[in-house]
Amino acid sequence: MRIRQVVVVLVAVASTLAGSGVASACRICDPFLHCITQGLGAIACVEGPSACALFGQCLSGKGKIPDGGNEFLTTWSLFDAAGRPAPSLRTEAGDISLGEEARATAGQSVPAGALADAALAFGEEFALSFVDGAGDGFAIQRSEEGGRVRLEVRDVTGDMPGRVLASESLGPRDQLSVPVRVEGRDRVLLLQAADLRGGGGPHAAAAPRAAAARTRALARAIHEPSAHGS
Repeated sequence: MRIRQVVVVLVAVASTLAGSGVASACRICDPFLHCITQGLGAIACVEGPSACALFGQCLSGKGKIPDGGNEFLTTWSLFDAAGRPAPSLRTEAGDISLGEEARATAGQSVPAGALADAALAFGEEFALSFVDGAGDGFAIQRSEEGGRVRLEVRDVTGDMPGRVLASESLGPRDQLSVPVRVEGRDRVLLLQAADLRGGGGPHAAAAPRAAAARTRALARAIHEPSAHGS
């Protein structure tokens, strides 16, 4: 059966970025499901193996990102798991990554199961929920915290966010591992976040985007029904 993923905005995307009066850009999804910059669009953008989603209106100067400005990146990778290990934070795990690259930096908390999904997000502050057809899954909230990034993961049941599974302040090379349950299966979520300041631009996301492309090919093989299937 094809796995269904529904993305739901839990709270409004917030941003302290302001238009500078010079050439600026918002986010849109291109035809290849990549987040790119353009004059009108959204404040935050999430690209995954088979989807690209926009959050928070960006127009008339509000929420625009100055050219050569900061990049606020977040990655998460979802792996099948045996049981529910305790949440853990690995400091200095490595540069921001996703998919199999994220697994390679997970250390002793490395998940042994197959890669189920992964995504790369552009945006300073957001809260999103990832649920199955029954409305069960997990929610991720990102916020700025004194030069670091706080990531909070909550359990979601029936589309309603519940208990906090993990809440940690991450540096640019830290990795958070959180057990979650979605589609009736135990899984492990690996998350990283980085504020790349001073004009990283497209180059800042090059490595995680390359990993996302590899993840996209794998996910299509996993999620798309066989030509001979029913």
